Amino acid sequence: MRRRLYIVLPVLLIAAGIAWILHGSPAPGPAELRGRGSHHAVVVRLEPRPGPLDVRVELHPASPAEVSIFAVMPHMGHTTPELQARSDGPGRYVARGELFTMTGPWEIGIRVHGASGTEVIKVNTLVAA
Repeated sequence: MRRRLYIVLPVLLIAAGIAWILHGSPAPGPAELRGRGSHHAVVVRLEPRPGPLDVRVELHPASPAEVSIFAVMPHMGHTTPELQARSDGPGRYVARGELFTMTGPWEIGIRVHGASGTEVIKVNTLVAA
């Protein structure tokens, strides 16, 4: 009986591993992240994955501002260059580019420069493959 267990269990584990590799993990979906600074609140919408992507930012209150986005992976010391966002309507901004260079936990900084000054609002996300 034990001999059979020593054969069947590894075969089942190998089959499960092959199935997981072939099927993969579920694709990440869009994320909606919220943050608040001294003068503004933001809603950030993006698909947290490495490679080029679109980052949509809603600014509340909707006032004219210059908005840029960058990301930091604190435990690895990685920082990405700032992506300048363009206006996409009142209080809405879109930035395109590579924000994440690898999977893992990232901190996103949204730099808002408007009439009330400059502030950086931070939100966190987990980037999957």
